Amino acid sequence: MIFPHALPKEYYGDDTRWFVATVVNAQPPAGFEGRVRIRIYGVHNLYTGDISESDLPWAQVLIPNTEGGISGRGRIAQLAAGAFVFGIFLDGKTSQLPLVLGSFPRIELPTEIQRKLGSSETTYNYDQEEIQNVVNIKIDEDTSRTGSLKRRRSQSLKFFIDNGYTPLESAAITGNLEAISKFETYPSDDNTSGDLIGIGGWSSIRGNRYNRLLQFSSFFEPKSNWKNYSTQLQFVLYELRTTQNLANKKLKQSKTIEDASAIISKFYLKRSVDNAESKSQSALEEVLA
Repeated sequence: MIFPHALPKEYYGDDTRWFVATVVNAQPPAGFEGRVRIRIYGVHNLYTGDISESDLPWAQVLIPNTEGGISGRGRIAQLAAGAFVFGIFLDGKTSQLPLVLGSFPRIELPTEIQRKLGSSETTYNYDQEEIQNVVNIKIDEDTSRTGSLKRRRSQSLKFFIDNGYTPLESAAITGNLEAISKFETYPSDDNTSGDLIGIGGWSSIRGNRYNRLLQFSSFFEPKSNWKNYSTQLQFVLYELRTTQNLANKKLKQSKTIEDASAIISKFYLKRSVDNAESKSQSALEEVLA
């Protein structure tokens, strides 16, 4: 709802201010239906350690005149997390009432024609500003593959909570990562399978997610090593917000740690993970302690 006293002018068009932004959350809480949470360029710092997702505004979204425009009539906007949007501030320079007018087309995966004309490897186009947008806490890297298990569990919980996830959701992600990899960022020399690599157990033999991790790490400034724990945490977050948005959407709808853990296993890791539920429960107890 727009409150008249919040507008600095008698007519809002006297002090119009435009913006472009990235949608970071398209699953609003009750009472905010139809809105999207956005990070606005030039207003919000790109580093989520300075301005966390929970501090960003829920923007109203303009719908076409072909919709009813009232409760129970027509549809609401269908923007997804990762969309690049354009709009205005209804309160001008005060910049507290954002209204999204539309989105810019964005193609992040190659078309069938591009696949046929290109190499056999799938090319993934990363947005530099979006990548920097997921950089958060400073993580103390070490030279071992796993580092301290307890420390990495705590860092993972803090990382996802700082990026707008609830303790339950963060525990489900962290518990699954621990269950599938023990936070091991790359395989040991005696790893005979050589298939599952990284904290997300990405396959280096089938699929392209491991290759995307390599591409993802190369887009950081300064250059990041794909074996770094912080890089792989940021890659998990980036996937949940973009290519694995279905898992993210279902996770946001979960009510119990059992459901949340099962969603991450099935829709994000895409495999059955032994002890994932118990690890997630332990992580939740740790973050709530």
